[in-house]
Amino acid sequence: MSRKHRDSRDAQAAIDRYEYVLATGQQDQVYRVHQEAFAALSDEQRAELRMRLSAEIGEEADSPVDERPETLARVATDLEAARPGTVPRALGPLLPVVAGLIMASPVAIALFPYDYAAGTEQWATGAEEDGEFF
Repeated sequence: MSRKHRDSRDAQAAIDRYEYVLATGQQDQVYRVHQEAFAALSDEQRAELRMRLSAEIGEEADSPVDERPETLARVATDLEAARPGTVPRALGPLLPVVAGLIMASPVAIALFPYDYAAGTEQWATGAEEDGEFF
């Protein structure tokens, strides 16, 4: 399998897991994973995120007032709670980046049932290609 194809599948797997976190996590957990992910974004990416969230909300009162990770996380979490599925769409090209960052969060990892995605081709392929751990 080519690296490009595998990277695309890895990105889709991260997006799928992010959507799972959004659907199953408590609001405080979703806020925390958003805050951690948004803190890891560059200033330019946070500016783009603010613009995208503001465009999705459309109401000045609810739009993010700054680009701090805490502010963006609160707005994204509230928006997703009010209109499920909105934030992944609003992220646009930032979706794979944010999804990947969220999947590295201990809070997100704790939300997955034991053995989530174990035995799937993606996990098996990753294990084979990474080599030995010892």
